[in-house]
Amino acid sequence: MKCVQSNKLDFSGQNIYVGIDVHLKSWSVAILSEHSVLKRFSQSPEPEALHKYLVSNYPGANYFSVYEAGFCGFWIHERLTDLGITNIVVNPADVPTMSKEKLRKTDAVDCNKLARELRSGSLVGIYVPGVETLELRSLIRMRNLIVKDSTRAKNRIKSLLRFHGVEIPEEFTRCSVGCWSKRFLSWLQALE
Repeated sequence: MKCVQSNKLDFSGQNIYVGIDVHLKSWSVAILSEHSVLKRFSQSPEPEALHKYLVSNYPGANYFSVYEAGFCGFWIHERLTDLGITNIVVNPADVPTMSKEKLRKTDAVDCNKLARELRSGSLVGIYVPGVETLELRSLIRMRNLIVKDSTRAKNRIKSLLRFHGVEIPEEFTRCSVGCWSKRFLSWLQALE
């Protein structure tokens, strides 16, 4: 009987835990198995790059990842999930932290802490809204910002007129909404 030796990696049935400290220009990543730290590194901020690394170095494994909610939103979660990685997003305040981790806070420490706590099962993900809900929220927030900016600009114009002693005709001050009608704008343009 001949023995055939194989150098092919196979992590079938094993769990791989990935902690990601997300930043704008790079991610710090810690990868743990059930019993040890496998790798810590920094990478470009792309879910596809992380997936490629995991699949090529730990083929056949079950991938679990976590990152903290923050400025980047939930697009990373969507992409990781689409790539077959079981991901959760956590509230940073809910991640258990040892006192020495508070004193020595670095990206490497943070991503390692996230992966460790994910492996222990102590992390609970926050609710991640669907894409449609996020788009509607963004639209409403943008509209509110535009309305505030518009109101601010109108108030500045009225303030400037008052500062220079220009009386706004009563017909334009009676309205509850400020009366920025075509007639009012024509009156403004006619001012010297």
